[in-house]
Amino acid sequence: MNPPATKASDVNTAKAEAPRGTRIQSVARSCQLLLWLAERHHGAMAKEAAFANQISLPTTYHLLNTLVEQGLLTKDAQRRYTLGSGTAILAQAYLRGTSVPDAFLTAVRKLAVRTNETAYLADWGEHDIRVLASVEGRSIVRVAEVAAGPYEDGHARANGKVLLAHAWPELRDGYLERHPLRRRTRNTICDRVTLDGELERARDRGYAVDNEEYEEGVACVGAPVFDHDGQAVAAISVSAPAARLHRIGTPELGDLLMQHALDLSREIGYSRK
Repeated sequence: MNPPATKASDVNTAKAEAPRGTRIQSVARSCQLLLWLAERHHGAMAKEAAFANQISLPTTYHLLNTLVEQGLLTKDAQRRYTLGSGTAILAQAYLRGTSVPDAFLTAVRKLAVRTNETAYLADWGEHDIRVLASVEGRSIVRVAEVAAGPYEDGHARANGKVLLAHAWPELRDGYLERHPLRRRTRNTICDRVTLDGELERARDRGYAVDNEEYEEGVACVGAPVFDHDGQAVAAISVSAPAARLHRIGTPELGDLLMQHALDLSREIGYSRK
């Protein structure tokens, strides 16, 4: 028995209904707008968003206002759209999901216990420096923990200097181009030549120092963690009120940081002396 003839219209319908990756255009465009706005610190008006993303203005209005209703965007009196509080929930959930190896977390906790000061762990994200973890010390007066996430003004911070000092030149230059050497305090290094000299000293002595360069009254010492190839993959540091850190002694704390960093480096495969 011959099968029934297939109509051309049936073939077209089958092609149209053939399984493929489901893509809902309105959702894709909403995500596109949300990510675009996330890169604009002062937000944007609907017309700017429509033009930049090549979406019709009426559609852009509908999408933006829907995102406002869902709490992912806000609209101010000047009709500029900026990120809403709902995005903070997403960001926190993402950061909580960032996997930090137990060996690294254990090292940071040990450092906080050993020094009674706040200890930090930082590394390179895709192109930027980020804080992975921080543990408060037990001192009565201490530096507060810093939330995990992006790490601003790396040129003024101990872990930032460590990672910049040991980074490939292209990575270091790219970071400094995206993050100008803005002044945080009167001690902040804002000249590239001077900063390059500071990074060279950090490489030579094995640790970096933030001497009230990021925040008045706070000092920090950091050291690199190396992998089996000898690449600096992270940095650990201790931060404390400047007066107390100076009483401890920067070289002494630097030696302690380097020993902790070396122990951690060996634990993850580093074998050089």
